[in-house]
Amino acid sequence: MKKIYKYLLMTIIASSTLFYSCETLELEDLASPNSLDASKADPDLLLNSIQLAYRANQIIFNDRSAELSRIDYFFGRDYFEALTAGTLNGVWTRFYSNDGSRGIVQNLKAIEAINAANPDVDLSFHIGIGKIMEAHNLMQLVDFIGDIPWSEAANPAEFPKPTVDNSQDVYTAAIAILNEAKAMLNGASGGSADDLYYGGDADKWIKLANTLLMRANLTVGNYSLVVSASNVIEDTADDFEFAYGTQVLSPDTRHPDYEADYRSDGANIYQSHWLMDLMIGEFGDFTDAFGGEGITDPRRRYYFFRQNWRSPLNYSLFEDVLDLLGGGAGAIWLSNGPDNGETLQCSLQDVPLHLQFTPDEAIWCSLPLGYWGRMHGNDEGIPPDNFTRTAVGVYPAGGSFDWRSDAFPYIGESISASWGQQVGLGNGGGGAGIEPIMLASYAHFMKAEASLILDNTGTAAAAHMEAGMRASIAKVMSFGSLDGGADMSQVPDQTTIDDFVTRIVAKFNAAPFSTGLLGNGFPDGKDKMDILGEQYFVALFGGSADAFNFIRRTGYPRTLTRNIEPNPGLFPRTFLYPSNEVSTNPSIIQRTDLTTKTFWDQGVTNPSN
Repeated sequence: MKKIYKYLLMTIIASSTLFYSCETLELEDLASPNSLDASKADPDLLLNSIQLAYRANQIIFNDRSAELSRIDYFFGRDYFEALTAGTLNGVWTRFYSNDGSRGIVQNLKAIEAINAANPDVDLSFHIGIGKIMEAHNLMQLVDFIGDIPWSEAANPAEFPKPTVDNSQDVYTAAIAILNEAKAMLNGASGGSADDLYYGGDADKWIKLANTLLMRANLTVGNYSLVVSASNVIEDTADDFEFAYGTQVLSPDTRHPDYEADYRSDGANIYQSHWLMDLMIGEFGDFTDAFGGEGITDPRRRYYFFRQNWRSPLNYSLFEDVLDLLGGGAGAIWLSNGPDNGETLQCSLQDVPLHLQFTPDEAIWCSLPLGYWGRMHGNDEGIPPDNFTRTAVGVYPAGGSFDWRSDAFPYIGESISASWGQQVGLGNGGGGAGIEPIMLASYAHFMKAEASLILDNTGTAAAAHMEAGMRASIAKVMSFGSLDGGADMSQVPDQTTIDDFVTRIVAKFNAAPFSTGLLGNGFPDGKDKMDILGEQYFVALFGGSADAFNFIRRTGYPRTLTRNIEPNPGLFPRTFLYPSNEVSTNPSIIQRTDLTTKTFWDQGVTNPSN
């Protein structure tokens, strides 16, 4: 019988990517051994279901948070209309479900029941890592929704319509669960081959639990406990992530963003104007040579894969290799792109009034150097731009490395026709990317934030910020090897990396602790938290679940682009209760707006929202 269970386990693992990016295809809709009586279920299968449900939830938390924080593009001019009551339906069901295909809470209870009924079996590892995932999701549900069911939710037989608990009490319960998990893992007799994240390494799971405890302390403002936290994830070897594969069919095991962008009909995701603009520097690798603003980020070629050399109403660079234009062989020229209403409708439109005379005026419609994405809130229809828009790169989606020079080598032919860099099925790393969940770089930035609040010199914060940047850059650049066919001549060397980090840290050290706002709502020069927040958000690319917390907790970074809509409604403090719960549970009353604050939210506002 065990062999049959193992076969079913592999079937579930293989099928998991079928519901990564579509909230209508739920884990609980699949035939599963979870529908068996708990006493007859296999603990490995139950653990596997917990892990896959947890991973699916992380995708949603990552994506929704990234969109609100401008790390990803947000579709919707009105926050309330875009973030409907169905937004977190899948997350809620995968966590709470108590029907024939149980969610995380009930699957964990089933493992505990098996463990209690079988004294000769030690399932401490299964229970320990299950509790860590349960506690993390529990805190995230509080962060995104506020007051949620907990004390009654674990006992559906007695409380079929559970009421909500105070969100602070739920957080306290989650912290207790993390400590219980650590105790169980310290005494676990061994790991499990069915551990999809750390391969059965209990020590790494304990580091994750400690890091989540540090995250909880940061969220509620216990900054001294954040700074002093030990045995947390501070080395990329301990990064907590889910690894994807390259299989295309039956089932598709690729990163969901790769599947969306690397297709025969072109890319389907728009990248965020704010993040690309922050990372480009004014002229990319030629920013210093042209006396431009900003510093080009060594990670941008790994994050973003350009399919076009120039976008409408913006400039790009080309190198006159043969001196065809009379400026000398090797001269670098600027080329401005004409408007094109077919592929970029906004190129025929005036700058929105509320963005005029702001930094957003230059990037609201298009970006330089061929970067092609969308402004926050843009809800226009989809034009035929699938082979011009910028696609996700080799990190974290396992796509392609952007190998083109920022100055295209012009030798007399049409640059557009010879660009030679477009997406396609199987290109780059084939989708063998990761879902980042808790990385060493994130932990360093958490300590940097707490240190900045506690330390009136900023010295410790600068050290932690630098450590976070270097951890992020090292990890991101390691993904270049996934794209074995790429020309890697554009890979930043160590001198370039060191110069970038040094200059950012110098800007941080020179920045004041606080600056005021100009009449257009943007800061009168970046202060320390602006710079720290920007670098944190860059590092969070692909795994951005905590960016939403950072914005509400700090009100930073104030340099975020504004919504393309002048009146998008109040920025969300929490989401609506999931409609699938409200429709069946009269104990939960739906909200009428997104302004309800969770217990830790002090109501700090960001001027960009």
